[in-house]
Amino acid sequence: MRAILALLIAVGAMMAAPAMAQDKEIAALKAVLAEGPLDQALFSADFLKAVPPSQLEPVLTGIKTTIGPVAAVTHQSGATYLVETATHEMSSDIVLDAAGKIAGLFFRPPVASTATLDDILAEMGAVAPQSAFLVTENGVPLHGKDAGIGLAVGSAFKLGVLKALRDQIAAGGHRWDEVAELTAPDLSLPSGILQSWPVGAPLTLHTLASLMISMSDNTATDVLMRIAGRDAVEAALGIASALTTRELFVMKVERDLLERYVTGDLEAKRAVLEEVAARPLPDGSKVVSPHDPGAEWYISPTALCALIESVADLDVMQINPGVASKTDWAQIAFKGGSEPGVLNLTTAVTARDGTRYCVAASWNDSAPIDEAKATGAYASLLAKLAKG
Repeated sequence: MRAILALLIAVGAMMAAPAMAQDKEIAALKAVLAEGPLDQALFSADFLKAVPPSQLEPVLTGIKTTIGPVAAVTHQSGATYLVETATHEMSSDIVLDAAGKIAGLFFRPPVASTATLDDILAEMGAVAPQSAFLVTENGVPLHGKDAGIGLAVGSAFKLGVLKALRDQIAAGGHRWDEVAELTAPDLSLPSGILQSWPVGAPLTLHTLASLMISMSDNTATDVLMRIAGRDAVEAALGIASALTTRELFVMKVERDLLERYVTGDLEAKRAVLEEVAARPLPDGSKVVSPHDPGAEWYISPTALCALIESVADLDVMQINPGVASKTDWAQIAFKGGSEPGVLNLTTAVTARDGTRYCVAASWNDSAPIDEAKATGAYASLLAKLAKG
């Protein structure tokens, strides 16, 4: 249940590139994306230790196949460069070490610069057997496919947790600076970091919300669901029963409970969740199975756009821009979600002239979603909207 934000193909210290060193970075990007096999000599030893060539080369091959031969690379700001081909543009971050070797490399989804809007929408609809999306302008639908149908959305349901919390804070029931303690029943599995923190750790509601949205922290989410209450989250989402992340992970391993949950009515589902609460948190390696229909968060693109627009102005929504380019928009709010067979991307953006757009897209399949294809089409759509 982590959001797929961009095509991260390396880890490294992504810091501002030093002035007057742009020619070296441009040359390195052109070399990395040149036709032919991977040149390992371009990368530092630490880089290749973190991302072995066996992992790196297929990713680079996929990028090169998608974008074609590089026509130009231009510096944008800091460590960021724009790669241009005959058909695509791709924003990239690169950092070189003292020896001129690549120490950090980050490619955002390629944007199809020559594709028409109809081409992009068709590609979005063809990513998976089940797909639904909605594009709105100032709240009015512009484009859509099955926008009223609720598909599994993974961690995008956390928008409903945030809305429930915001509503309660506005009503005086809680405060952003209120401190909550991490309890043992709150502990979930990654994504996130709080699952490794000590029980009893004090955290403000603002910190919990920031972690829940910016890095999709599952433990932070479950703490906030406990504080806001399941009923309030269900009301915000328009679904029942709304699972915690821990409950879903437990049922992925406890298949008897999963079967009873999926086939039961709402009362039966509530009873199953009481049993789930007494079961231990499973080993994370055992919960990577494909999406189990009936045990997820099923929310339509229409509902997701309403949710994100209700919280888009919060500062916690501004931390992670997702797939959208910060250079294109005055404000970006993003939340996505995924598990095997599930991918969602939901973004609310504001143009510099004040025009607001929402793009919510969900894909479901019995097999893993082609995330590169999905994020590429989605990023291309956002880029089209930015150009007007």
